[in-house]
Amino acid sequence: MIETIIPSDRRSAVYDFWRTDKVLKDRCQFIAGQYQRYVDNPTVENYFMSLVTDYILEGLYFYNGFITFYNFASRMLMPGSADIFKMINR
Repeated sequence: MIETIIPSDRRSAVYDFWRTDKVLKDRCQFIAGQYQRYVDNPTVENYFMSLVTDYILEGLYFYNGFITFYNFASRMLMPGSADIFKMINR
């Protein structure tokens, strides 16, 4: 989607935003750290924590990313994109 909305000369800044924004970088490091802990020490507890992290990541970040497109669709903007997200959301 970003390729159709943002010119290529500005895309890199969007893709690399996690490197310069402290809050976003801390979140990314926390999530990656949970997975890395299991890779480094594959215990049942670390596996469980990586599963919980995955559910939180999916539930908060991935799913909520659809809200913008549902909002656009409610205003009759980008209806095709909203239809695609509805199919993914099933």
